[in-house]
Amino acid sequence: MRFPLVLALPLLLAPGVLLAQDTTSRRGTQRRPVRRIPVTAEHLRTAFSDDRARELFERARAARVTQDSALQAYDARSWLRLSVGVGVRRLGRERLFFRTEQSARVRWSREGGAWVEPTGRRTAFPMGKADVDMSPATPIPYYPGKETLWLPGDVMGVASQRVEVDENELLHPLATGAEAYYRYATGDSASIRLPDGRVVSLRELRVTARTPSYRAFVGSFWFDAERGSLVRAAYRLAAEIDFWALASDEQKQELEAAIERARTDSSLRARKAVDSVLRANRADANGRRVGRAILGDMGARITAITVEYGLHEGRFWLPRAHVGEGEIDLRFLRVPITVAESFRYESVNVGDPVPAATVALAGGLTEEDTLFAGTGGTATINVGDDTRRRAADTTAATRRAREDSLVRRYTRLVDSLRARADSFQAAGDTAQARDLRIGADWWNARVRTMARRREACERGDSTYLAGRIARFEGAVRTVVRLPCNPAVLADSPDLPGSIYDDGEALFDEAQRDELLEALDFGLQAPWSPRRPTLRTGLDLLRYNRVEGLSLGVRGTSLLGAGYTAMGELRLGVGDRVPNGELSLARSTGRRQVALTAFHRLGVANDDWGAPLAVGASLANLLYARDEGFYYRTVGVELTGLRDAPGPLGGATVRWRLFAERHRSAGVEPNTQLSLGNAIGSARFQQNIDAVGTSALGAAADLVRSFGADPQRLRLDARLRGEGAMTGREDSLATTGYGRVSLDATVARPVGRFSIGLTGAAGTSAGDLPIQRAFFVGGVQTVRGQFARVDSVGDAGRVGDAFWLGRAELGLGRMLAARPSLFSDVGWAGARTEWGRGTPLSGAGLGLSLLDGIVRLDLARGIRPEKRWRFDVYVDARF
Repeated sequence: MRFPLVLALPLLLAPGVLLAQDTTSRRGTQRRPVRRIPVTAEHLRTAFSDDRARELFERARAARVTQDSALQAYDARSWLRLSVGVGVRRLGRERLFFRTEQSARVRWSREGGAWVEPTGRRTAFPMGKADVDMSPATPIPYYPGKETLWLPGDVMGVASQRVEVDENELLHPLATGAEAYYRYATGDSASIRLPDGRVVSLRELRVTARTPSYRAFVGSFWFDAERGSLVRAAYRLAAEIDFWALASDEQKQELEAAIERARTDSSLRARKAVDSVLRANRADANGRRVGRAILGDMGARITAITVEYGLHEGRFWLPRAHVGEGEIDLRFLRVPITVAESFRYESVNVGDPVPAATVALAGGLTEEDTLFAGTGGTATINVGDDTRRRAADTTAATRRAREDSLVRRYTRLVDSLRARADSFQAAGDTAQARDLRIGADWWNARVRTMARRREACERGDSTYLAGRIARFEGAVRTVVRLPCNPAVLADSPDLPGSIYDDGEALFDEAQRDELLEALDFGLQAPWSPRRPTLRTGLDLLRYNRVEGLSLGVRGTSLLGAGYTAMGELRLGVGDRVPNGELSLARSTGRRQVALTAFHRLGVANDDWGAPLAVGASLANLLYARDEGFYYRTVGVELTGLRDAPGPLGGATVRWRLFAERHRSAGVEPNTQLSLGNAIGSARFQQNIDAVGTSALGAAADLVRSFGADPQRLRLDARLRGEGAMTGREDSLATTGYGRVSLDATVARPVGRFSIGLTGAAGTSAGDLPIQRAFFVGGVQTVRGQFARVDSVGDAGRVGDAFWLGRAELGLGRMLAARPSLFSDVGWAGARTEWGRGTPLSGAGLGLSLLDGIVRLDLARGIRPEKRWRFDVYVDARF
């Protein structure tokens, strides 16, 4: 079945692929001429903190391209895992969208190349069914010229082919000319004692980019002090990847390349090529402006990469583990991605010899039998339930007839592609002809592979020769053998017990955490302010009962040293009160701290949902159902976001220190404009009347999820606390308040059904103003009831304590589209009246799409209101 865009997007937009896409021209694989800044005497003077840093750098640069001919062969076990998550909010529920892992035996020799035999493979796609074959992309631990730095995929290429630093690609910190882009300083030292008594000294080289760039690195690199071999490292990109800027850079480089060609080729065709690129650039620039206005900022970040090497035979540093973490921001979605590789060596320079490439040719492979011709290795992905159809092929005759049908179809396709290629060749379009011939060769290789599989498997062999791959720009030729029965791969002992396990047995987590500590706030590109960029767009529009239509404009400037300055101004048509924020944030990719001065519209019921988000604004415009309660606030805050340390590991913590002044945003709505009001009687309800208050305090959120397997118990929990000293306009005394709440959702399949239970409760101490009270009612709490406060202290809806219960019965276990029955009950009121009064309740039918990323509910209020309501929203609990 065709691979759908919703699944392809996270994979195709993985940071490594993004950074590799512009290293070649759009047609063919010819690389652009190297572009780099000439290294000046000033660069050399400022590149190194001391002579020791220079000596270590030069030793590491020489070792990067030096080949040790004594390493002749190895036999290794290779393991690869790719995990893709999806979430809506940074502190919201993160879902496992996709995970695949494979294991393989990799044998390599200097004469024979690499032979890959997959030993395990399985895929988890909780929202559907998928099968992924990443055999052509099997990690190869070593081959002559292999780059010791690593990025997911084959992006880093071959060291000997990238001796010079190149602005068309990633800026390698050890390449010739790197002194113009980086600064180097020595760090700590360590030593390793070998079994024979020798001691290997290690030295840290701390590398920072001169300017923040998504093509440059910052990191901590440990080298063998004597030989300069890389032993371990932790690094990341020096800046986030901006998708729109990346596309713009690609077009600029394409134009520069066309102009350069025209300088040496004065033909009319060369001049037309420049004109064509100019027209395409103008059209693409307009498209980027429109896309950015509609979709907003979109980008990606590589938060951390770690590499670890092990010493073999007392002299060969071979890779042991690679782990890369990153995240893609697609405006409405977060897509965290993790790629992990590990290697275990059965033998080095001993054992059975690896068959030479000529043996593979004699065994039935030809030069045409190249898997995925023209690529550096990729994956075959089938989405859908093809297993039912294959299960029907119960007889050998049925399977043979199906294979014969595929062979005839592919053969016709090959003939068609070659005929079209001949036509384009005759017309002078050699580039298009080449692309068509590459496609024809690929499909022809599929036909030959099917024939070899039939021949080998019908004579009783367990594996067959699947094809050859010229990987890493032709540096290593890899022969792939696949099992006749792919089903045996899923139960391989080489894989962890479950694909949902974290794989700790394959990595030294403590050592990796130690490496990641080096990526602190001090390891940054230096201060290098850039011109601010201003923008507005649909993502900066919002609509609510206080502001009416509110349009914002945002300016952002990358300052260097990890700092980013951001300013935002907005004005609502309804209240005509200007709001704005000015912030200075510093980030390491994994941690962030920000100082912000603001005058904003605050949200009283920020315990639930996001009333000022785009989705809520759309609901307000359609049917006047604003479920936010608002107040005005001015002040300053210091906020932070990071992964929780120590025993809380795996959780995410957000904290806030604040000094602010609150005042009422008005009780009566400033607009009644909505589609619901135009065609019916839907009207915005009253807002709360916030108490004028000065507050000095702190708040924190702790979010943790347990269990990634959708067929087992899952738990999503959030603990929230806040406290402040306050001065109120309606009181001369200085008072204060504290509030705490806990929200947890448990989900578990039971037979053909799925059960979800949510429990939440909160209480407070001191004098809690209405704008920091707890609110119950609405789609985020009790569906079927409406979020409103007719008067201060409205029984059952608002107070200084609350409790909430929700239950769902999912009809089926499919996460892609799961209907359900639900019932909600909740109460909020005075903490002295806990357990008294009539709770709110409602029930209805729901449809959860993509495990709750999108949710549709038809709810009926039970008590006190008995009304129907329909809602569409994002990031549901179940």
